[in-house]
Amino acid sequence: MLRRNLLLLPLLTLLVCGLGRGQATVTPAGAAPVPPLNAEEQPPKLDPETEKKALDLVETLSEQVLNLHASANRVRAEIQVADLLWVRDEKRARTLFNAAVNQLINQISDLDYSDPEVYNEMTRISGLRGDLILRLAAHDADMAIDVLNRTHFQGDNRSRYGANWTANNESYLEMSLANAIVANNSEAALKLARASLSRGVSGDIISFLPKLYQKDAKAAQSLYQDVVSRIKDDNVSRNGALANNAWGLLNSFQPPQADEDTFRDLLTTMLGYLLSMSRQTQQDINAAQNLNRQIERIMPLIEKYAPARAVELRDWSRGVDKTVDPNARMYQEMMRLSEKGTVDELLALASKYPPEFQSLIYQNAAWKATGSGDTARGKEIADKISDPVQRRQVIDQLDNLAARNAQGDNKIVEARRLAEKTTNINRKIDILLQSAMSLVATDKKAALDLLSEAKSVLAATPQSAAELNAEFSIMRIYLRVDPQQVFPMLQPMVGRLNELVSAAVVLDGIDYRYLKDGEWIMQNGNGLSGMVMSLDRMLADLGRVDFERARTLADQIGRPEMRVMMEIDLVQTTIKGRSAANLMSFPGRITGGNVIMN
Repeated sequence: MLRRNLLLLPLLTLLVCGLGRGQATVTPAGAAPVPPLNAEEQPPKLDPETEKKALDLVETLSEQVLNLHASANRVRAEIQVADLLWVRDEKRARTLFNAAVNQLINQISDLDYSDPEVYNEMTRISGLRGDLILRLAAHDADMAIDVLNRTHFQGDNRSRYGANWTANNESYLEMSLANAIVANNSEAALKLARASLSRGVSGDIISFLPKLYQKDAKAAQSLYQDVVSRIKDDNVSRNGALANNAWGLLNSFQPPQADEDTFRDLLTTMLGYLLSMSRQTQQDINAAQNLNRQIERIMPLIEKYAPARAVELRDWSRGVDKTVDPNARMYQEMMRLSEKGTVDELLALASKYPPEFQSLIYQNAAWKATGSGDTARGKEIADKISDPVQRRQVIDQLDNLAARNAQGDNKIVEARRLAEKTTNINRKIDILLQSAMSLVATDKKAALDLLSEAKSVLAATPQSAAELNAEFSIMRIYLRVDPQQVFPMLQPMVGRLNELVSAAVVLDGIDYRYLKDGEWIMQNGNGLSGMVMSLDRMLADLGRVDFERARTLADQIGRPEMRVMMEIDLVQTTIKGRSAANLMSFPGRITGGNVIMN
């Protein structure tokens, strides 16, 4: 376990101490994921001609949706087209929404809870149900609430998943809808929150309280008092999740938002629970240690609202400190110094522990030194790491960080130096793409030069899933600096994926289930489906660059159902910008670390 954690701690260090000069944090295992377009940026206003073309395509798609047979595709398509059609033809939009509702109701009633695969089907239906309700909320909150009530899962305590799965999902969806409508209908949102509270106190209710307070302070106070009453009635001493939510409430909803007397009541309750905790078992000790770390954050509130408990609490805290395992104490002290201490203090800490712990501390000290701009010292410290593999990995990471820290032309020089130094194609492409991405905002020409080099390196690699995903990552950065270059790159990609999809159809059921009811299921959780979704998202993003060219590429998709789904996404992103429901994430070629080239 220790060895596995050795490469995780630098990330934690970066999260808490930063890298200086405002640069982004970097995943320690290699390249950071290529980010999508900034979700906070408002998309540029769509020109009327493009908007008309997109809406005209919606008309065509609304007819093609009726030809889809697989429920997973048809319901999703009906929901999205109805959402898009609402501004032009509300009556037809309602008809499509209602058709989707009726199909979902039938699918829920047909669930066989004794089927070992029922969880997968419930998860798929839950996703569609949530998408339907939240899209409806933007148009007709009353209809959204009605659909929520009409599409409950039946649940079955005999199943392996039982009522807890259903109740947790129901509560999450209720609170998602409450958040969506609270600004315009706080009364209905409060009603939903109370329905959710009847199942128990969730983190979603706690995060909803400040939003309700902004709209209706009196309603928020009333709900807050009910939440505190439910916490006390349910008895936190027997429910660890409830205890965590109670501490979360103390941290996130405080006076003057929270009623002082109710806040004091909750605080006193939780302190009484904490002080009465047994420390007879290791599980009890671990729970006490976790709570002890939370107490430090709210000590000023304790001094103000429960001063009589403060002295007793400090005695309790000292007693808990004595139970901390020496190894855990080392981690705590190391993280504290990584956040607030100096490199020298970290090195001094290493001298107190045996060699098997020193390497971990040296890694954090090396990252802290390099993050502060002293790369030479960072490498000097990294040389102290005894394991040669870990030492090499850390030094590579420090090189990456140094390249990102470099300014102006030095950044390009450093990127090329590091790329030329390595013979590993994974690392070479990582370096070029990371450096290109870091230059997008300041030097587009340099970013384009590095992208061109990455393309040349990639051209010499054999075809593989990693190679195809690498192309999507390169295109993703081109989309930020020169989107017109994406079209000629994407054209052959469409042909290659058509061939792969045709081959997968032949293999359907042999390795994966790609089809259902004779149609390709877009979000299917396997590698090829991931690449198809990458193509989908890329085409969708190109809609605002050149809608006609993007549609022409989409029209070349071989399978009709796939083409319909992609054109729906194209229209949706063109009209609405980046849609959270459609473009949930960009799977990219880099996931939590280095690319693996086969």
